[in-house]
Amino acid sequence: GVHHMRSMQANEREAMQASLETTTPKLVAHQPSTTPNGSDASKISTLLPISAGCIVSAAAMYPADVVRALRMASASEATATSTVQLLRSFISAHGVLGLAKQGVFPEIARATLMRVAQFFSYPLAHEALFGGPPSSGSTSTQVLSGMAACLPSSLAITPLENAKIALQLDHAKQFNNSTDAALRHLWRRGALAPYIGFQGVFTRSALSFGPYIAALPYCQRVTRPAAAEVFGGSSAFGTVLGNLTGGLLAGALGAAINCPFDLVRTNLQKQAVALAAEPMSRSQIATLAFSPSTYFEVGRQIAYKNGVGALYRGLAFKIAHIGGVGALNAALIPYFKRTFGVRREVF
Repeated sequence: GVHHMRSMQANEREAMQASLETTTPKLVAHQPSTTPNGSDASKISTLLPISAGCIVSAAAMYPADVVRALRMASASEATATSTVQLLRSFISAHGVLGLAKQGVFPEIARATLMRVAQFFSYPLAHEALFGGPPSSGSTSTQVLSGMAACLPSSLAITPLENAKIALQLDHAKQFNNSTDAALRHLWRRGALAPYIGFQGVFTRSALSFGPYIAALPYCQRVTRPAAAEVFGGSSAFGTVLGNLTGGLLAGALGAAINCPFDLVRTNLQKQAVALAAEPMSRSQIATLAFSPSTYFEVGRQIAYKNGVGALYRGLAFKIAHIGGVGALNAALIPYFKRTFGVRREVF
């Protein structure tokens, strides 16, 4: 009887344990969200694909940027100089290879840093300003967020913009293609001297990147189906071509809008490099760096001397350069996102 009672007690314990297992929820290890903008989708994760795409695009389009800089910098000259003459002068000073290497380091560093900061900051700015990712916003919120994303990038790249201008226009080989020498040329005039032209850098960047990033989805809605129809919906080449052409159209739009503003910025910084050969006062440096009136005065002088059309010198090369960069970034950043397994939204 004792054995029978013990057996019944054991059976009751087993039944109770089984009942608890079926009614008590099991603790399961937390599975990270895989949504593109989930809490685990690290904001930092986008830096790698953005950086890879921007480095490639900056290096590929550098020769077009050299010609753009030569054309724009000539707008403040008393006499007009043709592109062929400018190129002959440049090649005479630096050789044909100068088109690929004269000032190339500050340009790749500048362009990469600028666009990484812009593309990385853009979704963050949209979330901070409008409470959601760019895909949930309107054209106006996307434009404003794109413009806001240009503030940190402008702070980061203005010294490199000055160094690049100094090297690209260095026909006398004063700096011997040394970024350090070009930067020291300004640093010796004060801590703010390398930031001369900051107001122009921000203005031209905001008026280029804001329209570009907002127009990109609309352009690709046209170019992607067109490319898919020609090459087939499953064609990888068609997908890349659709992204490229959409980026080219959006980039060309941004370039056309910002051309006169970038030209004024180029000539302001060109003047600053020349002024830095002599001592400069703090007020002079601050005015050249941050004053909107000084910036627009440079534009007024160019238009007065050479006509309003002079503000659009280099437009074709500007569109080729910025349109090409926009095309490459529109195709390469999504490609590198897939390669590195990044799902968080960039644009």
